[in-house]
Amino acid sequence: MNEPVTFGPYRFDAQSSRLWTGEQEIRLTPKSAAVLGMLLQRAGQPVTKQELFASVWSNTIVSDDALVTCVQELRKALKDDARVPSYIETRHRSGYRFVASVSAGTTLAQRTGAPSQLTTIAVLPFTDMSPGRDQDYFCDGLAEELIDALTQVDGVRVAARSLSFQFRGAGIDLREVGRQLGVGAIVEGSVRKAGDRLRITVQLVDVASGYQQWSQRFEREIGDVFAIQDEIAASVATILRGGDLSTRERQALRRPETGAEPYEYFLRGRQSLHRMRQPDLERSRRMFEHAIELDRRYAPAWAGLATLHALLYEWWGSHTEDLQRADLASHTAMELAPQLADAHVARGLALSLHRRYEESEQHFEAAIRINPNLYDAHYYYGRTAFAHGALERSAELFRRAAEVRPEDFQSQMLYAQSLFMVGRTAEAREANRAAVVRAERILALNPVDGRVLSLGSGALHSDGQTERAVEWAQRALQLYPDDMSALMNATCLMAKLGRKEDALTYLERALGRGWGKRDWIEQDSDYDSLRDDPRFQALMAKLK
Repeated sequence: MNEPVTFGPYRFDAQSSRLWTGEQEIRLTPKSAAVLGMLLQRAGQPVTKQELFASVWSNTIVSDDALVTCVQELRKALKDDARVPSYIETRHRSGYRFVASVSAGTTLAQRTGAPSQLTTIAVLPFTDMSPGRDQDYFCDGLAEELIDALTQVDGVRVAARSLSFQFRGAGIDLREVGRQLGVGAIVEGSVRKAGDRLRITVQLVDVASGYQQWSQRFEREIGDVFAIQDEIAASVATILRGGDLSTRERQALRRPETGAEPYEYFLRGRQSLHRMRQPDLERSRRMFEHAIELDRRYAPAWAGLATLHALLYEWWGSHTEDLQRADLASHTAMELAPQLADAHVARGLALSLHRRYEESEQHFEAAIRINPNLYDAHYYYGRTAFAHGALERSAELFRRAAEVRPEDFQSQMLYAQSLFMVGRTAEAREANRAAVVRAERILALNPVDGRVLSLGSGALHSDGQTERAVEWAQRALQLYPDDMSALMNATCLMAKLGRKEDALTYLERALGRGWGKRDWIEQDSDYDSLRDDPRFQALMAKLK
């Protein structure tokens, strides 16, 4: 590694062994700089103590204390926390791993070609500067559309909405945000909407230097929002790539257009969809349906409606009506926009609920061909593979989802679960440990994330942290007593702990509120201790 690299707000020059943040140098001892260089060279991969000793202390016999001292110095320099690491992760009894994303080159402006490593970026929610301060849905939707567009660009990784949207409001420290998210660049902006007039200001900031790499202000009619989005996405992507985009990428950046009013309802529907609670899902349904009433040819709204009904069917009641609506809406989205990756994901999800797995997989594969970096395509494809017993395939798909979104917890945890179930125990333990680290990092940003607490309880149990596992499961249930994820994951944890009565009580509550994924339960080994219990068998008999 001869080329300087950036990570978070830092820049490291391997040739001179110097570490910088902006224009300020952070002094390192020569051995600590050498350790950092070795970890960066192998970023994302475990580096054993033996490899570090051989590289940094060649032909010299030293104790482990020498390496520990260097790592402590690096963590202090990087303001890193060993318990919830943003940069250097301890691999228990074996070595270390550099966990943040690394980009080649010193700053975005200095790149003259496509980077040799992944370029990382976060898009923050836009600030609402409208007179009534009532455009949060539009601000979030604009940022989310930009996230979706940038995932289409080869060599660019975009931080997930669930993390980047934790940082909102004027005056935040972008370098600190970049450090916490482990990205090299940030897009932020503001929106002022008054009547049909729209003012959007946006800027791209290089985290390492703090310098603004590009900015633009748009003052247009609301109907021009799609052209504005295309221009922002193309400008940002071109700068990140250091060169022109391919024809495929330029075409992929353009999403189907509609009128201003249906688009606003579509954005409102997407905003509620992410919350995954029944009242929010019902609100999403109303918003998507209203968008479709205004423009029956707007494919993204049909895809959103299909995904919503699929989620309602799986998590809230297993009502045949939801299954039929998911089927109809996904079919319509496909007819309207066969090249829209979201339409293929929605269709694949609907078909998987019909247990038409082969057809479902064809649509997930198509979505991945259209957008290889679409997280939802890999994640839902992985869940589908798991549900019909293709465990090796599910492991590969969850692994890919976890790579596409390296800060995501649930795909990493499900990857570990699939590995455990196919007997790849050593790999599973390593993947599970990484899942715990990701969960801890997310909770540091959002301590009330019920999905992470509930699903994370299983990862903690697999990591041997039983007391913390129970604590996380209980916290999730206290925060969200009727949440399906909290109930089902508490069921799994209690079953693994041998607390069958507690497990069956939680399972009864979940099924009573409408959870309906029978094929998942049939494949999931977490339920094995319950299978010979008559009470469990009676519950399963009621599932479709």
